[in-house]
Amino acid sequence: MRLEKDLAKRSGCSRKQARSWIRRGRVAVDGLVVRDPSTQTAPGAELALDGEALVPPPVAVAFHKPEGVQCTVGDPLGRTSLQETAAPLLAMGLHPVGRLDADSEGLLLFLADGQLTQRLLHPKHGVEKEYDATVRGPIPEDLDEQLSAGVATALGVFRARLVDVASHGDGGVVTLAVTEGKHRMVRRMLANLGLPVQRLVRRRLGAVELGELPEGSWRPLSPQELADLVGS
Repeated sequence: MRLEKDLAKRSGCSRKQARSWIRRGRVAVDGLVVRDPSTQTAPGAELALDGEALVPPPVAVAFHKPEGVQCTVGDPLGRTSLQETAAPLLAMGLHPVGRLDADSEGLLLFLADGQLTQRLLHPKHGVEKEYDATVRGPIPEDLDEQLSAGVATALGVFRARLVDVASHGDGGVVTLAVTEGKHRMVRRMLANLGLPVQRLVRRRLGAVELGELPEGSWRPLSPQELADLVGS
């Protein structure tokens, strides 16, 4: 890999900034200062900026996408997108796995492995996605049966597994899991059951959980989480 690219991925800076640092003699490869941005670095090479070691970038990351962010890399209409909120992850060469609607929030995975991304997104593998949906309206006692039987929507009939219900007043929080990822699928299902969604948070994808990760923050996946994803 070219040194400028390797440096940009490890530091989260732009290629232009990386070239500037290299030419100014601020970067060392395996202990030796290198001033040529096109120098090839080995996979296990040690990079340092101003004497501080730069670890290789993670290959899998959990990111808490905030509400109001378009799940795209840039937006022609000038709306806030991942280009702004997840810029360091994109600079590391990672890409988002699937999408979350702009008005939804929660767990969004970023990976370096395109094949693993396709595997996680393909319906035949049945990777579960779990959501907390804050809804309005009385929650029916047979919600579990209705979701299991399938809910007709404009995009087809979809099913879900009810995980939990917390009713309070005229509404509550419905936690459910789905294995498909059609556009606004969870919102459509619940709305068609008389439960319009006010807030939707993705809490889990496969074995990876959002936990207490703050909005706009990210963390590398643990080796066990990554192994579980690969085996899912």
